[in-house]
Amino acid sequence: MNHVADVSSMQPLLLQLLQGKNLLDAKKLDALRKAQVKDPCPLEQLLVKLGMVDDRDIAVAYSEYLASPLFDPPADVIDLNKDLGRVLPEKLCRDQMLVPVEIQDGTLDVAFITPDAMLIADELQLLTGLNIRPVIAPISVVERMLEVLYRNGAVSGDFAGAPESFGETSEPEPEKDQGNDSGDDEILNLDQPPPPGQNGKIIRMVNQILEQALRTGASDIHLEPFEDECKIRLRIDGSLQELVPPSRSLFIPIVSRFKILAKMDIAEKRMPQDGAIALRTGEKRIDLRVNTVPTVYGEKMVMRILDKGAIPIELTGLGFDERQSTDLIESIKMPHGLMLVTGPTGSGKSTTLYACLNLLNEADTNICTVEDPVEYKFKGMNQVQVKSQVGLTFASALRAFLRQDPDIIMVGEVRDQETAQICLKAALTGHFVLSTIHTNDALSAVSRLQDMGVEPFLLASTLRVLEAQRLIRRLCKDCKQPYDIDADTATRNGLEPGTKLFKPKGCNTCRGSGYKGRLGVFEVIRITAKMGNLIQGRAPLPKLRESAREQGMKLLADNALDKVRMGLTSLEEALTVCMAEE
Repeated sequence: MNHVADVSSMQPLLLQLLQGKNLLDAKKLDALRKAQVKDPCPLEQLLVKLGMVDDRDIAVAYSEYLASPLFDPPADVIDLNKDLGRVLPEKLCRDQMLVPVEIQDGTLDVAFITPDAMLIADELQLLTGLNIRPVIAPISVVERMLEVLYRNGAVSGDFAGAPESFGETSEPEPEKDQGNDSGDDEILNLDQPPPPGQNGKIIRMVNQILEQALRTGASDIHLEPFEDECKIRLRIDGSLQELVPPSRSLFIPIVSRFKILAKMDIAEKRMPQDGAIALRTGEKRIDLRVNTVPTVYGEKMVMRILDKGAIPIELTGLGFDERQSTDLIESIKMPHGLMLVTGPTGSGKSTTLYACLNLLNEADTNICTVEDPVEYKFKGMNQVQVKSQVGLTFASALRAFLRQDPDIIMVGEVRDQETAQICLKAALTGHFVLSTIHTNDALSAVSRLQDMGVEPFLLASTLRVLEAQRLIRRLCKDCKQPYDIDADTATRNGLEPGTKLFKPKGCNTCRGSGYKGRLGVFEVIRITAKMGNLIQGRAPLPKLRESAREQGMKLLADNALDKVRMGLTSLEEALTVCMAEE
C-alpha cells in the first residue's frame, strides 16, 4: 500500500500500484488508453498482451497491496491433486478466473488474479462448506492450473463435491410408472440433517423454508430484498402470505444456497437466471422451477413448486361436471382438430392439458409437445423445451413436428400469428392439436385468433372445443357457516331466493382465512355445427355466448354459481369469476 502515490486518484487501482513501482510511465499510459478503446478485455490481460508489464508484476502488486500470499510456482513444478477439480465447478472457475489450490485442515486455498474476483469468497465458502483462504496468482499460473485440473473433461463440469458437504444425495431417482424423470439429477433430501456450523445454519433455514412451503401446500416461494429488510412469502391458495423473515445479512447466503441447488451462476447477479431444483421428502419427489431477477436492492428469487403427484391424471378429478367431461372427452378423441385452453397465469391450464394428453397417451399414438418450460415429464410423450436463444421457438418446433409423423401435438401457448397459422395447418392436415391462449373466457379465443389474421372459415372448420378455467378458493370444511341470502341479492346474482349459502369464518385448520385449498371453475364450449356457422359468419361475442347457453353449455359464471349452491365456495369468490366474464 505504501507504493501508491495517490490512492484517491481516479485511475484504476492496478495502474496506481504499477505506477508506484515505477513500472508504468506517462508514455505507456497514453498507449494503454488508446488500446482500451479498441480492445475491451480486462485491464490485467490488456497490460500483459501489450507487453507493458509481466503478469507476475501484476500479481506481486496485488499481493503486496492486499497483504495476501503470492502463489507463483514454476511452470514445471505445478503438481495438483486432481480431486481438487471436484471441489469447485469448472464453469465457475473458468468464468471467474480462479482455481482451487489446496485443502488443509478444513481450509481451501483459492488462487485469484484480481481483488474484485475475491468478492465471491463468501459464496465459495457456502458452496464448499470449507473456510476460504484467498491467494493471488499470475494469470498464466491460473490458466495452467485450470488446464491441469480440467484437461480433456477429466473432471465433470458439474459440482461433484457439494452433495456430501451439504447433506444431499446424488443417488439416481428410481423410475416411476407415470414419469420420465432423469435418474441423473442431484436430489436434495430434506430428511437428511444439515452439517454443523455457520453453513449448516444457512442450509437449515433453506430447508425450513422448503418444508413450510410443502406443508402449507404453497404453489410459489418468493424471496424479496429491500433496503433494510427482506421478505419471504408463500403463495397459498392464490394469495401471498408472509413468513417470519431472516435478518437482512442472511438474505444473500440464503439466495446463494438456492442458486447452488438450482445449478445457477452464483457470481452472476446482474442478469436474470433460470434453474431447477429436485428434492425429496419421505418417498415424495418434488421439482422446483427457479427464477431470479435483479432489483435495486439485490436479487429477487421466485420458485414455482411442481408436484407431479398432485396432478389429477383423470379429467373427472379436475372438477368438470358430467356434461363438461363428456363434451371434452368426445372432442379430444376426434382424429383431427384444435383444442384451446384459456385462462390467466396460474389457473391450471397446463394441468388440464396434461390430463387430456394422459387420456390420449396410447402405445399406438405419437404425441409431440413443445413447452416453455417443460414442467412435468411423462413416458410415451416426446417433449421439447423451447430455447429461443438458439432459434428453437414454438413455431420452429411445430414445423419440425409436422415432419415427425405425429398424431397429437401439444403447443404450450399460441403467442403470435405464425404459431397460430401452423397450429391450424396441422389441425387441417390430420393432426389433433392442443394449446393455450390468453383470453378472458373461452369464446374470446375466437376474436383473438381473428385479430391474429386467422380467417373465420378456418376457425369454423378446425376448432373442436374451447375451454376456459379459473381457480377460486374453497371454503374450509371445518368452519364454514351457513346463512340465508336476501331475495334481492339472490335475484341480482342469478340465484334462487331461499338458497342456502355458506360463508367463511376462520379456524386453525385454515389459518384463520376461512378458506382451504382451491377448486376449478370451468367453461367447456363444444364447437357444434351451429357454433361453427356463427363463427364463420363473424358473429359477435354476445351472440356466441347466447348460442352456447341455448345448447346447454355452462359459462364460467354459471359454473361458479353451481359451486356456490353446492356449498364449495362463497358468493364473494364466485363473483370474482362473474366480474371477469363481464
